[in-house]
Amino acid sequence: MLALLAALGVASADTTHYDVWNHGRLAGAMQVVIDADSVVVRFGHQDRQRGPDIVAIYRFAADGSLRERISRTGNRITGTPPRETERLTVRDGRLQWRTPRASGSLATDAGAWHVSSVTQPYEWALLARTLLAAPARTRPIAQGGSATATVLADTTLDTGAGRERLRLVSIDLGNPAPELIWLDASGAVFASSADWFITVRRGRAAVMPALRSIERRVTAEASRALAARFAPAAAPALAIRDVDVFDAERGVVVPRQTVVVQGSRIAAVGATASTSIPRGATVLDGRGRTLVPGLWDMHTHFFSSSEASNGLLHLASGVTTVRDLAADLDDAVSARRRADDGSLLYPRLILGGFLEGPGAWAGPSDVLVRTEAEAIAWVARYDSLGYKQVKLYNLVHPDLVPTIVAEAHRRGMRVSGHVPRGLTVENALALGFDEVQHAAFLMSTFFQDSLYLPRMRAYSQVAEAVVSRFDPEADRVANLVAAFKTRGASMDPTLNVYQGSAALPDGTHPVFGPAFAWMPPLMRRASAPTPRDTIQEKTRRTYGRLVQRLWEAGVPVVPGTDNLAGIALLGELEAYERAGIPAAAVLQLATLGSAKVMGEAKDYGSIAVGKVADLVLVGGRPAERITDLRRTEVVVRAGKAYRATELLRAARFVRPEERSRLLVPR
Repeated sequence: MLALLAALGVASADTTHYDVWNHGRLAGAMQVVIDADSVVVRFGHQDRQRGPDIVAIYRFAADGSLRERISRTGNRITGTPPRETERLTVRDGRLQWRTPRASGSLATDAGAWHVSSVTQPYEWALLARTLLAAPARTRPIAQGGSATATVLADTTLDTGAGRERLRLVSIDLGNPAPELIWLDASGAVFASSADWFITVRRGRAAVMPALRSIERRVTAEASRALAARFAPAAAPALAIRDVDVFDAERGVVVPRQTVVVQGSRIAAVGATASTSIPRGATVLDGRGRTLVPGLWDMHTHFFSSSEASNGLLHLASGVTTVRDLAADLDDAVSARRRADDGSLLYPRLILGGFLEGPGAWAGPSDVLVRTEAEAIAWVARYDSLGYKQVKLYNLVHPDLVPTIVAEAHRRGMRVSGHVPRGLTVENALALGFDEVQHAAFLMSTFFQDSLYLPRMRAYSQVAEAVVSRFDPEADRVANLVAAFKTRGASMDPTLNVYQGSAALPDGTHPVFGPAFAWMPPLMRRASAPTPRDTIQEKTRRTYGRLVQRLWEAGVPVVPGTDNLAGIALLGELEAYERAGIPAAAVLQLATLGSAKVMGEAKDYGSIAVGKVADLVLVGGRPAERITDLRRTEVVVRAGKAYRATELLRAARFVRPEERSRLLVPR
């Protein structure tokens, strides 16, 4: 074993080298070392102030089957050395595995594959190769369900080292989105999926644009087919009859209403007894249900590889508008166009343009601005493409902020973001920020030196280090809240990402709530809540109180997730309610409040005649209990109605059937 590990540091005929690229910048490497019946993989890359450091050791039997897999993980940025996090063995006719959170065994005659919790491109290639050789290209999964491989593309490309045959393989694990991997002619890993980071065989970087283009094409084709599958039948009108309507303007529920939709707009809202329904309309029975405006998720990240599943989960959760804050420009513009023309089943997209500075810690983007001229040019480009705002990131030089703010505001665009290093939250607000992303900045802003000492750390790591002794009632917090109020700035807290994994006092998942039980097996195992933890509970209370103080002061709070599509937004709203914000007010934040912040309240955010028909029919009373949003039955996006249960099923989430038949014949 020591000899194998030592081999990682030297080149040999049995060593294959790969580079990890972040938007044209080298970010890390992978080495695959083959020695007799063993393979050792070393994989790591830098991702801002984070970065995996993985050592995976594989041993194979004489017939080529896997007999042992040991995975060790660390963090190359924090200096944490790799430690064993998973061990799999095949011995005495049994497949046995052990991780920090689970262990188990199966008889080997079941033919099951154990999906590793520690993944890297070699692991996916090994599984893809195994599946392609299996009957029907399928094998059972030890944790439940099955895995199936599909070849999405089989092509020959000029890789920069000659022409090579490459196959794009999709691995369906029963999760919402598949895993994608590129194999060469021998079945060895050639490249990972082309997202923010891509691992590709050394010397073949020139082929990356071609790989990305092929992935985008096959993904868009699949999304088009899915959108066609769920396209509602044509009807002259849609009516939701005898429903309680949430009035987002006043924050109250108006009972026994009928809402009529014609085309993409609301044509009538009124008392059921006096509101007529057009002949031939599709009618939904609203009795005992609440109709709320479509929800907004103000902090999302679009990825082509998961566009179909994310669209399903967003819509099934009642999310009809999302704001994207970091997608690659071509992906973002394409997704917005396809969501609008109906070839992508997705919420309406509002785009925020990403701006980052150069440096070793730069975020996942090719938009790195170094000068005022570069910054102005990028703001102009985003504006020309219909972006509503720009988002500044960690390494934008503070000297550029006034120029960026002035140019964006001149063009009628908003400015939000992380707080660039060297600035405090109050500095950023004084320089013209309209919004700050992430509540962790509300704590880390008071500990500027600790961002760099004893080492450079992310704002979230600083917040994690100080939260146990942070006083949300302190005068300095009051001054910070006042700065938001004076500037008229909003806050995008993403509270759900700071909830931790420990169960709530009632035993439910802190972010996914009852939806945790709907997840497919692998997701459920990976996301299982841990036992209650007093430190995590204090962290939640501190974050919650910070957001509550902003809300009490009248600072606009816009709910966003930076997490799992749709499902996590409902967890974000539940966290606000646990923090002491009334459910009706939380609903306002996620609907009309967000629309007002984005200057779109004329057409969105409430249920009124003439507005776009983005509506959510809920089998409960979310204005009293925000978690009732988990009981969404129908979502209407621009006049088109979709059953939530069917969307969830397509994303591999399963929940009980709708309580009653919604379509009422006329």
